[in-house]
Amino acid sequence: MESLKLHLLRLARRGPVEVPGLPLRAYPLLAPEERPPKAFYLLLEGELVIDLPEGRYLHLKRGEAAWITEPHRLLPVEGAVLLELPA
Repeated sequence: MESLKLHLLRLARRGPVEVPGLPLRAYPLLAPEERPPKAFYLLLEGELVIDLPEGRYLHLKRGEAAWITEPHRLLPVEGAVLLELPA
């Protein structure tokens, strides 16, 4: 495989992007989404609230990341672009 350069943010703004040979994807999140446990998120753009069990939550801003090990809900704040690496 040849070397590959991707501008993930620019590509992901238009729709989901998967990287060949890697289990990660970048995508725009425009509406709340229920997610299973175990995922790593890097917020490429926007803001994101991650709703966790027992009333807990994480608030991510651009450039921040989170490793989540329990079921959760993703709540974009006026849209978000995420890089996700499932476990």
